[in-house]
Amino acid sequence: MIERLEMITCGGRGAEKSIFEIDFDQGEKTRDGFRERRGVLVHGGGERVVQRIAYTDQARRELANAVRFADLLVRRLGVTSYPAELSRVIGHRPDGRAPFLVAVRRGRPLSEFRDELPLPPGELWSAVDGIVAVLTKLNELRVVHRDIRPQTLLWDGKSVQLTESGIAVHEGEDRGAAVGVDPWRSPEQTAGLGKADCRDDVYPAGAVIFHLATGEDAAATPDMRGRVRLLDNSLRNLLEGVFTDVARHRISGFTLRTRWEGGPAKPETARPHTPVEVEMEARRRFHELRARQRAYRHRVLAPPPPPRVPRTPAYVYSGPATTRGATVTGVIVLVVVVLALVAVLVW
Repeated sequence: MIERLEMITCGGRGAEKSIFEIDFDQGEKTRDGFRERRGVLVHGGGERVVQRIAYTDQARRELANAVRFADLLVRRLGVTSYPAELSRVIGHRPDGRAPFLVAVRRGRPLSEFRDELPLPPGELWSAVDGIVAVLTKLNELRVVHRDIRPQTLLWDGKSVQLTESGIAVHEGEDRGAAVGVDPWRSPEQTAGLGKADCRDDVYPAGAVIFHLATGEDAAATPDMRGRVRLLDNSLRNLLEGVFTDVARHRISGFTLRTRWEGGPAKPETARPHTPVEVEMEARRRFHELRARQRAYRHRVLAPPPPPRVPRTPAYVYSGPATTRGATVTGVIVLVVVVLALVAVLVW
């Protein structure tokens, strides 16, 4: 069924309105306060799209935030340079009782592959490569998605696309409140304290990789560290340092990508480091160095050692005492004995 929707184009000047023709599939789904309809963009080269209609207050707030982020990214990057790793919102209509947005989608949610887990090695490496690419792009944009999970990661067998940026924030903004969905969210997302960090997304991304490799859901942080030690070498080395209690002790997305590209199963699609990634890694190392310097300056100095007490030299045995008189007497006795022997021999 083809429908004509009038929407505000994201990134357009002066909130331009455009007409989009979408051939919708039969039926719709309801999830997280949204009604979703899927279809094909008629004049968009056959691109698959989804219309998300908000019908709760929380969903309306998330929709408004997703539109705000989409508008900023389109203005910043342009339509032609928009990253394929992120779902692109092509338009929205905020007015009325049922505000909606329409976004381009590619692939199926990883949650639909639950019955096929663990994935075979070839498919697993393809999915992991896509997840690492998503983290890389978020780090470049300094965006913290805060809702990475199998339901928001789409996979078409070759690449991964991240969707639903309704609770995304820029790095450095206040976390504000607990966000995300258990068991995928990181400990700092559960606490909702402090400033958002791009490493907040590394934890759930690692949990999804673990899920695809083992078929097991994520668990509490200490349990995840124990489970990682039981994986094979390549996955254990990749996920080491991911499941930490706080973001500042966690590896960055840049480090995760470096490990992935340096592993034994390095994919042919490995990409060179961008200047933005190099800058981010340099900043991370600089902050770690400063932290070590502060810890060194503020450490408690040990008390000075006690003064050394001179030890009495050990007694050295010098042998029996001798005198000059004893020596002379001994010589005389020896001479007398020799003379006596000579006299006896002569007689």
